Order: sequence, then structure tokens, then C-alpha cells
Amino acid sequence: MTVTIHLPTDLETSLRQHAARSGQEIGEFVLQAVKEKIAKADGLVESCGPFADAVAASGVSDDEFDEFFEEAREDVWQEKQGKTG
Repeated sequence: MTVTIHLPTDLETSLRQHAARSGQEIGEFVLQAVKEKIAKADGLVESCGPFADAVAASGVSDDEFDEFFEEAREDVWQEKQGKTG
């Protein structure tokens, strides 16, 4: 498949520099970057899948889930403040 993308000049310059530093043609560099991005996304889905399934099965709403994690984050922050202060 052939894909055409239009890059801002500064991004094109950066792309050319990175490809040159890695000793790759631009097409090779972009292909590698796309493969890495997809592998990372697939890995995240694979590693988080069971957790996401458990959350979905729990019946907790997105708002409730967000609130739970915000409260947990705040509790950790408050605990750290107490330990350092």
C-alpha cells in the first residue's frame, strides 16, 4: 500500500534528520516508526485487556471509575505530603 502524508516543514526536517542519524531511508524510518507504534498499542491492549474486561463486567460507570481513581490519586498525594512535611 502507498500512503501520502503532508507534513509541516519543521516535522519533515526532523524526520529527515532522524532517518539520516539512524542510517535509514525516510520510507524505512517511517515504516519502522509505524510498526513500533502499532506494536506498542497492541501490547497495551493485550496487557490492559483483562483489567478493562473486569471493569466493564463490574457495571461501574466511566464517571464512577474516574472518581475512584481521582480519590486514590488524592489519597496517595496526601500521604506523600504527610511523609515529607
